Amino acid sequence: MKNRDNMPKPDWMTDEQWAWFKERTSSLDLIRSDAKADVEAYLANPAGRASGQTASGGFPTLLLTTIGRKSGEKRTTPAVFMRNGKDLIVVGSLAGYDEHPAWVNNLNANPNCWVQLDFDKYTATSRDATDEEREALWPDLVKVFPAWGYFQQQTERPFAIKVLTPTGPA
Repeated sequence: MKNRDNMPKPDWMTDEQWAWFKERTSSLDLIRSDAKADVEAYLANPAGRASGQTASGGFPTLLLTTIGRKSGEKRTTPAVFMRNGKDLIVVGSLAGYDEHPAWVNNLNANPNCWVQLDFDKYTATSRDATDEEREALWPDLVKVFPAWGYFQQQTERPFAIKVLTPTGPA
């Protein structure tokens, strides 16, 4: 990852937003702590989360539960997503750090997962978007969450783009 101190402010952010953004993504520990707090907030009031009423900026958010590849335990994280037909698309950006988020590695080891959208819970399977899908989806993904485009410029690691296909009720 490029030096975060030298990151230029995106044109689409105010100075206040930029200061908050840099502070909240300044370390992996802080990102993970915020994710844990976001899961707790989602579970406390899931209504409207998937339709874009999140506490963290109004982005459509789901809860993704994977099986830990090392622990074998269920791990839940919030994820901004985009609908694509019946599928849900999530991006493993980890704020532009050079490693994949743990949930990506967990899905790579076991593609079976659970998704919570508002009060609805589903089982799902995950797969990597094909190269063609990545190319077609990326412009729309960046419209949903502009930070993904910015984060991608901070690392040479191509972000994982996962296609989650619901398979039934949880």
